[in-house]
Amino acid sequence: MRVVYAPQALRDVDDILAYIHKRSPSGAHNVSIAIEREVEACASNPRGGVKTDEAGVYRRPLRKYRYTVFYRFFPDADEVEIARVVRGARVKNLGRLPRDD
Repeated sequence: MRVVYAPQALRDVDDILAYIHKRSPSGAHNVSIAIEREVEACASNPRGGVKTDEAGVYRRPLRKYRYTVFYRFFPDADEVEIARVVRGARVKNLGRLPRDD
């Protein structure tokens, strides 16, 4: 399954890692690896995420860190689009895809 990132998701990841890197470069590295692994899990098992209230949108929380990957699954295109990567505590309703900040 091919993985593509929405522009907002790329900004999310950049912002998350830049914030963490200021405090702990090794922490940023660890979170980066965790995000990559969760994205790979989305691609290898796209229906394994939690369905949200929005059609075709799923979410997968990172196991060790408090971030959530929101993604769309397009079976006809054999593609997963990473829509957002957000800190779960900053989202009031994890059942909906967060909109641009």
